[in-house]
Amino acid sequence: MKNTTAKQAMTYVMALGFLLLLAVYFLVYKSYNDKAEALEKANATKQQRVNELKVFYDNLSIYNEEIEQYQAQIAAWLDEYPSNVLEEDILVLALDTEKAAVLDYTNINIGGREPLRTIPAATMQLAKMENLTQDVIFVERTVSYVNVTDYFNLKKCVETINNSANRLTISNITYGKNVETGELEGTIEVTFYYVHGTGKEYKPQDLKAYESGLANLFGTTTIVDEPEGEEGVEE
Repeated sequence: MKNTTAKQAMTYVMALGFLLLLAVYFLVYKSYNDKAEALEKANATKQQRVNELKVFYDNLSIYNEEIEQYQAQIAAWLDEYPSNVLEEDILVLALDTEKAAVLDYTNINIGGREPLRTIPAATMQLAKMENLTQDVIFVERTVSYVNVTDYFNLKKCVETINNSANRLTISNITYGKNVETGELEGTIEVTFYYVHGTGKEYKPQDLKAYESGLANLFGTTTIVDEPEGEEGVEE
């Protein structure tokens, strides 16, 4: 009987020891093991990020070179656009076409300024374009050149417009034939583009090369010596 009791006691002790080991495992070892696994995963993620950053660091000089190239390209593109399009720019294009082709302008309808796209100054600063401290705004201005000509000279007129140094495009051409005169009557619609906010100064047109007078788009007024109160007369 005593032997049975001793065996039972040993069994209880062993069971208690087993339960104690389970408690230690779940409460201590497993907890530490879970934390170790979590740290290992976190370290693996961090190591992956470190490896990625190392690639960036190793290629930093290449990236800086490419960024400088992009900045130079953006600056070159912006420089192709004038800072404004004034009425004189629009009229000078008409004068240039009159030099190259035989046509008679009956009307020139100059439209207003229409913003196309705005790039915030903050975006330009993020791109390290430090000289662009204002919003960069792309603007268009559409003009309708109403004229009378013939097919041969119409082609020369279109060629002159397409070869213009201005940032523009022919957006529409509409012509009809006058059956009485045989001439073409119609409209060439041209859209001019410019960029505001680059700090670039407007370059006025040089009008010295163009004739002036009543028979031309640009008439001039000459002040003559007349009694006080009299106004100048137009040539």
